[in-house]
Amino acid sequence: MAVTIRRLLANARLGLRVVLGHEGLDQPVRWVAVSEQPDPTPWLDGAELLLTSGMWLRDQDDPAAAAERWATRLAEAGARAVGFGLDPWFTEVPAEVVHATRRHRLTLIEVPRRTPFVAVDRAVADLNAAEARREAEQARKVQQQLAEAGYAGRQAVADRLARELHGWVAVLDAGHAVALRAPAGAGPAAGALTELARQGDRSGRHILQVELDGEPVTAVPLGPARERRGTLCVGALSAGERPMWAAGIIGTAAALLTVLDRGGERELRRTIAGLLAEGDARSAARVAAAADLPLPEEFAAVTLAGPGHRRAAERIVAAGGWAAGDGRAGTVVLVIPGFTEERLEPLLDGARAGIAAPRPLDEVPAGIRESSLAAELTGPDRPVVRYADTPVMELDRLLASPEAERFAAALLAPVTETADGETLIAAARAWVEANHHWDPAAAAAGVHRETLRARLRRLAKLTGLDLDSPTDRLALSLLIATLARRGLGAGDR
Repeated sequence: MAVTIRRLLANARLGLRVVLGHEGLDQPVRWVAVSEQPDPTPWLDGAELLLTSGMWLRDQDDPAAAAERWATRLAEAGARAVGFGLDPWFTEVPAEVVHATRRHRLTLIEVPRRTPFVAVDRAVADLNAAEARREAEQARKVQQQLAEAGYAGRQAVADRLARELHGWVAVLDAGHAVALRAPAGAGPAAGALTELARQGDRSGRHILQVELDGEPVTAVPLGPARERRGTLCVGALSAGERPMWAAGIIGTAAALLTVLDRGGERELRRTIAGLLAEGDARSAARVAAAADLPLPEEFAAVTLAGPGHRRAAERIVAAGGWAAGDGRAGTVVLVIPGFTEERLEPLLDGARAGIAAPRPLDEVPAGIRESSLAAELTGPDRPVVRYADTPVMELDRLLASPEAERFAAALLAPVTETADGETLIAAARAWVEANHHWDPAAAAAGVHRETLRARLRRLAKLTGLDLDSPTDRLALSLLIATLARRGLGAGDR
């Protein structure tokens, strides 16, 4: 269920009132933007609720013309609705704004004086978070059903996928010929599907999304690039309406179809290891159970780098490892505890390896991160580095110490006491993770660069940090690292 203005209005604590545009209440809203500019479009990306107090209208010689220009720009930028805050400039929504928004079919909402804009922003964020959790849970259930369908073969997987997405599914073989459809006879003609599969091969993308006859269609290759086994094509409106949700489900189906086509345990292990690497231990366990494949309780992640690292990975997989794909520092393989000590080094043959300590299945992504860090410390004179033996491990222990907790709590105290504390911490995290570069940080946070700067200035004022100082930047980085080490977001404290 998308986040809509109607769902936002249902929050009685906000006291929002629709002035006009009831027909737009069910349009999805992705973000909230606050602007007092006559032209707010540089800060918009489409599907926003724009909040304003009308300060931009106060000193206009021709308010009606100014409101018309403003509403025109909003409509062209794809804004969904306008929330007009009463006071400090206006005690009611100006007639010029009412007329302009009506002409451009924008939904106009009155925000009462007692409701701060940040409360509306937080309400939309909460609705989006709840929707994301609901979609994730629904996706896990569908992925389990796909795994169970795998018992009956590839056609059963395709049938289940088509039913869950309320669309059609076609599976093409390595020669781009249609091998099966679900439902029977559904979807475009074979020639159109063949051309789509060829387009996917030429583009080299892992996933290709196009539109055929007004319907969104997704094409996913089956198997790695050098061993292409075919193409999965899916047409469903839900893929356009909920792209991330649908992409996860389609990706799982593609992995299952590849495994069922090849029929080998090694490929099945690759699929399960890939799910673990993505942090989806539950789906990995379900696929393993559906295939009756024993799954260890722990894995040690190994990142292979240097000359011949792919051949080394193949040797380790042949000896019982689980291929998990490529990481930031090289090829990643998961092995059972003890494998690293007894059998790993003779298989390297010139390659280098960073090795993490064994971790439970739901902590495999953290293990991969650690093995990547260790791999970056390897070299010709040090071909194998264990994360537990590196200074990075000591830093990790420091971040988990009571002293780090007290440091983080003291620095966060004035921030968490403010209404927009979560937003400020999220901005700081994006800035630190972007290595203090404003443009990539703003893109990661989904806001304009000046908005991000304003949030960091406010955080600096609350904490007493000087973000131009290397020492204070380090303090902020340690704070963010401590939160990440604890696995917490700004809203989890």
